[in-house]
Amino acid sequence: MEKFLLYFLVVCLLIQLVHSYEYLKETFNSKYLVIGVIGFLTLWYSYRLLIKPLDIQRKLADVGYKQYFTQKQWASKDKLHLIRSMMSLRKKGALPPVYPNGWFALLDSDQINIQQVKYVTAMGENFAVFRSSNGNINILDAYCPHLGANMAIGGVVRGNNLQCPFHGWKFDGTDGKCVNKIQQNDCPDDTILTKTSVKKWESFEANGFIFVWYHSENEKPSWYPPRDEMISNWTYRGRSEHYVNAHVQDIPENGADVAHLSVLHGDMALGGQYAAQANTSLWNILGNHKWKAEWKADKDQWHLSKLKLEHKLKVFKNFVIFQMNVTADQIGPGLVILNFKTSFGPMKLVQTVTPVEPLIQKVVHRVYCPIYLSLYASILLFMESVMFERDVVIWNHKKYIEKPLASKQESTLLAHRKWYKQFYSANSPTFSFRKETIDW
Repeated sequence: MEKFLLYFLVVCLLIQLVHSYEYLKETFNSKYLVIGVIGFLTLWYSYRLLIKPLDIQRKLADVGYKQYFTQKQWASKDKLHLIRSMMSLRKKGALPPVYPNGWFALLDSDQINIQQVKYVTAMGENFAVFRSSNGNINILDAYCPHLGANMAIGGVVRGNNLQCPFHGWKFDGTDGKCVNKIQQNDCPDDTILTKTSVKKWESFEANGFIFVWYHSENEKPSWYPPRDEMISNWTYRGRSEHYVNAHVQDIPENGADVAHLSVLHGDMALGGQYAAQANTSLWNILGNHKWKAEWKADKDQWHLSKLKLEHKLKVFKNFVIFQMNVTADQIGPGLVILNFKTSFGPMKLVQTVTPVEPLIQKVVHRVYCPIYLSLYASILLFMESVMFERDVVIWNHKKYIEKPLASKQESTLLAHRKWYKQFYSANSPTFSFRKETIDW
């Protein structure tokens, strides 16, 4: 929409200039026109770079499949159909359970307004997420127990209640109980009222995200995401959103796989998302990235682990022009808060991983910083997105190896798997793939 408005304004300006050429020639010197155009462009790009938060969105077909779209073996021109076909043929390996226990982000906080309801599917569940008139977030099962209508589609928020669009039954967001239903001629209003309810999901809002508590044994939350005060006080500078064809464990495990950093992320970020492309890029003549990493589980809190990263950008192999230290706190299976100490100042990046399907993950990054680092934070988010997409290319096609041939240097990878295993329990859902058949 913004591009359309910009183009519209430019066309209008050109038409006006043509009609008013003679008048302008007599009244104004051409240099004022040049100054005006430069001023307009300066204001526009200042808004885009310094004020408007960056928004990077990559769908499932956007990363890691481009080179396969032209292969003759794939008859369909529909990208999503092609990817689904590849997913069905790919060897999966002995996968761990697909939905671990913990807090998972369903939406960004700014994606849902007061008295608004949204439908979200994740972890094999269907959620109606709504913000009450007092601003609190509530999450209920999406389907009305009366006749099965999806209350998140067409439903109305009434105070702290969600009203079904089909017959008007209302459910309290705090406990899921039915508080009112449409009067029936053959049934008193309170006959079913006290016994009817929908599942109320535990929710928590922090650091720009709305989280839901998922546990396959229906246990209550044993911990909560921390609320970071700096994130509340700093400026929000943008987000990236990626959909990844991978097991949920692959993504946090990447932090403990310190050996892959120099191989996959050593080449300049400007070289692109494909490792082979980046390795042969002319940007590598200018410089490369140097990494040093250390991962360990927290000794005091079982659901925490910590990754320490040292990064240097070297040009012409010898000169360090940029340096940063990163401390990444892994909080449960689906949340990471990265604390950046850079050459220019501090920043924070919040990463969430949410299983949309057994092998499709939604990964969102949101970046925050002091206002004077606004431009730099946008650049960092863009560079981080490119580096992340190099991992996505690998994840989209890899097979899970239950017992990897790990060297001594990769012992942290095995330690991470042992730590992550505690988020699974006896009834955690496992992956199953059923080929569709047609029975006549």
